[in-house]
Order: sequence, then C-alpha cells, then structure tokens
Amino acid sequence: MKNLRKLVSLLLCVCMLLGMTALAEEAAAPAEEAAVVEVAELAPEAVLATVNGEELTWADVEPIYENLAAQYASYYDLNQPENVELFRALAMDNAIVETLLMQKAVEFGLAELSAEEIAALEATAQADWEGGIQNYLDYIYPDFSEETTEEEIAAAREEAIAYYNANGYSPESLSENYKRYAVMDKVQSMMLQDVTVTDEEIEALYQSLVAADKELYENDIAAYVAYNQQVDMMAYYAMMYGSASEMDYAWYKPEGFRAVKHILLPVDEALMAAYTDLQARYEEQQSDAAAEETAEETTEEAAEPVTAEQVNAAKAAALASLAEKIDEIMQKVNEGADFDELIATYGVDAEGNPSDPGMANEPTKTTGYEVCAASSNYVPEFVEASMSIAEVGGVSAPYLSDFGVHIVKYIGDVAGGPIEMTDAQREAKRASLLYTKQNELYVTTMEGWLAESAIEYTGVVTDVNTLQAAQ
Repeated sequence: MKNLRKLVSLLLCVCMLLGMTALAEEAAAPAEEAAVVEVAELAPEAVLATVNGEELTWADVEPIYENLAAQYASYYDLNQPENVELFRALAMDNAIVETLLMQKAVEFGLAELSAEEIAALEATAQADWEGGIQNYLDYIYPDFSEETTEEEIAAAREEAIAYYNANGYSPESLSENYKRYAVMDKVQSMMLQDVTVTDEEIEALYQSLVAADKELYENDIAAYVAYNQQVDMMAYYAMMYGSASEMDYAWYKPEGFRAVKHILLPVDEALMAAYTDLQARYEEQQSDAAAEETAEETTEEAAEPVTAEQVNAAKAAALASLAEKIDEIMQKVNEGADFDELIATYGVDAEGNPSDPGMANEPTKTTGYEVCAASSNYVPEFVEASMSIAEVGGVSAPYLSDFGVHIVKYIGDVAGGPIEMTDAQREAKRASLLYTKQNELYVTTMEGWLAESAIEYTGVVTDVNTLQAAQ
C-alpha cells in the first residue's frame, strides 16, 4: 500500500489551469465515438467514505478524478472499467488526504487566511481563468486576427465560458480550490519547517558519488567516456525540449587522459570534397551490410568501385597542397617556437578567423583538449594524432581529417581522481536532498495521521487497499 499511498500524497496539488488547458485541447480535437464504459454512474450525494466522522461524497471526489483523468488519459485507457475503478480509488484516497489536512489545519489553528492572502488568491484565480479562456480561443479559433469583430470575440468567449462551466470550472471554483490548497500548504509547511540539509550531509553524498564512480570507471576509461557522452546527449535533448537534464558527469576520472593543443590548417574546399567523398564511398564498400544492399541495387550504370589507392591519392593531394606551410610550421616547432603563437599565426581560415575556436577561447585555449585512446567525441584522426606522440612536449606529424590538417602538441597528462564539486553543484544537491527529505517526512507523517484517523469506506467506490489486495 505504501507505494500507492505515496502516489496519492504526491497528487495533492492538482493544477486546475492544466486541467482547463487539457479541456480546451479536447474541445479542439475531432470528436470520436467512445466505447461504452460499463461502470455505474455515481450520484453527487453518494457518500464514499467518512474521515473522523466527516462525510466524503462523490461531489467532493469527482473534480479530483477528472483532473487525474485529464493528466493521465494518454497513459491509461479510461474506457476500460478497471482503469476507471483505479482512478476513482486514487481520487477518493486523495480526497481523504485533503480532508485530513483540512482537519489538521483546524486543529493547528491554520485554517484561516488573511484578507491579503484571500485577495491575492482571488486575483490569481481570476488571472488563471482568463488564461484558460484565452487557451480555449487559441485552440478553437486560431484564425482570429485584428480583423475579427468584437461581436465574434464576445460570442467565442461566451462559448468558452459555457464549455468550462459545463465541465465544472468557474472563477469561483478556481478561487475556492486555491484557498483550500493554500490552507493545506500551510499545514505542509508546518510539517516540514524543521527539515534541513547540513554541509556534512552534502559532503557525505559527494563522497558516496565519488566512491561509486571510482568503482565503475577507475579501470575502464572507455566506460567513463561513454557515460559522459550520454550525459552530453541528454543535456542536448533537454535543451531542445526546453527542460533540464538531471544527469551528472561521472564524479571520478580514470588515468589515461592527456591534454593536447593543435594547429588546424584548412584545406582547399575542392580537394577536401574530393577526399571526403572518396573516403565515404570506400568505407561504405567495406561494410558487409552495405555491400549486400548495393549488390541488390546494382545496375549497368552503377559507379565504379572506389579503391584504397584513390583514397590515398586524394589524401596525399590534400596534404601536398599545404606542404610548404606544414614544413614551415614543423621547422619552427623544431626551433622551439611557442606553440600558442603558432596556433594564432597558422590556425586561421581564409578570413583570418580561428579555424578551431576552441584554440582561441578559454578554457581550452589554456588547458587544451582532454583526449584518450577511447575518445569518440573527436574525429578519429585527431585522436590518433594525439595518441601518437611519445612524450609530453612532443608534436605529431600532420593528420588529415574532415576538418583539415591537424598538427597536435601533447602538453601534459590529465590527473585522474575525484572531480571536484562546484558551489553551484553543491547547492543543486542541497536542494535535491532537501526535497527528498521533505517528501519522505511528508509521506511518513501523513501515513501516521491516516493510521490514527477513523476512516470508513462505504463500498460505493473500491478503496486502494482492496484493489491492491486483489492484484
């Protein structure tokens, strides 16, 4: 029962505005014939349970049921009787929790709201009501423009109001719900007011994260690289969807990384295109799956296969086009020239801009790139060049990639070990741990209050305990 009870507890503050938005979307969608649900209709006055002698009717529970249904309809088919039964049970238990919180508010002297609080809540309810009306108009009448008449807008607004009223929404109902939840919030705030997170707890959490990642990655640099790439990918997806990723980079870095800088020499576009095209076609030919697919689609007009000699010739041509500049750079390297100055001089495009901005901007301008043999977030040629250098301070031969010619310097080894937690990360962990502790205290406190209360079910709606026992 605990897991279902936690769900009930977490569903306390149902957002009425979200419910209204969902209704607007539903109104905009084409009507579909719904399957008949063989579940008995409930009369508004039907008593579902009593909480310490206070009756709970279907009229009290139905708004919670409708909000749950609006939020989870895409996950549960509410044309199935068993799902309707489940959501009714959850809504009833939710209503029981709310009723008990309101009783506790009276017990602790928290049930009264100040005039200022009431005014603010009523203003918020009115603003959200107007927002709901506008949502409806946006969904149903997307073609409204400056040319739309006041009469048309007024008629559409009345239509929206009638629609929301028919579904149980009004400015008054929003206001009453906001006031009710404000009182419950006061009880929850009282319940959780002493919950804190100490610096020692944050440090203990940090040390546990480091220890766990050390066990995972100390001897597996490839797994470390793969995991951090997954973090990057999730952060990218979160950015695309306007959300935030909660994944941390690994907290322990294995040995094996080296810091490198490079001079990136751009190659003539035509030479580069010829090389990359031949290389791509040649690699495709080497794939067994691609070869089989090509064999099925081969016609008399199919292009001649690309040979390794052709690829190498195109590569040699690209390198030869920069031979004079490469020789000049390597001579200066051998004479002990400052590599950063060489980057600034030679690592530029035709317009004089840095060919690799990372070599012109911090932090990589100073620290360089961290590369290991397993690195897959860089082109293979750059990784190969980086790992080809025998000693710190050494410089690679020129390597050609899709980006141009790389001349890489090995500037030092990157120390392995724990990754330091920044102040921002500490505060994020503090907030997360505080939320967890507050939620745990809330759940345990509510379970205690529920256990002490006299709760009786009438059987009109099957309760969560009975449903779970049946499962």
